[in-house]
Amino acid sequence: MNKDYMNEEWFSVLKREIESSSQRSVADKLGYSMTAINLVVNGKYKGKTDKIAAKVMRVYNIKCPFSGNVITLQDCRDIAHAAAPTHNPIKMGHWKACLKCPNRPD
Repeated sequence: MNKDYMNEEWFSVLKREIESSSQRSVADKLGYSMTAINLVVNGKYKGKTDKIAAKVMRVYNIKCPFSGNVITLQDCRDIAHAAAPTHNPIKMGHWKACLKCPNRPD
C-alpha cells in the first residue's frame, strides 16, 4: 500500500534512520511504539501522521543557522562537539558559531 505520506521528506528521513540502525531504536528515540512505526513504514497506519512527521524532522534534522542548510542532528552534534579545527578558517568559523547556537545538541 502506498500512502501519500510515503512520498514526503520526513518519510525518507524515517526510512534512512531505520536502515542505518533499527526500527526499535528509531521508535524509542521518537517516543512511539515499534508497532506504530512499523505500520507507518508499511503504509498501514490508520491515523494522522502529522505528529509523527514533525517528530521525525525535529529529532533527525535541523537547519543550521551558520550554513543555512538542513543537516542531520548527528552531523550537527559532530561539528558542535569536535575539537577546534584550527587548520581551516571556514570550519573554525562554523565551530565558533556552534558554541553560541540555540540548536546546539547536548
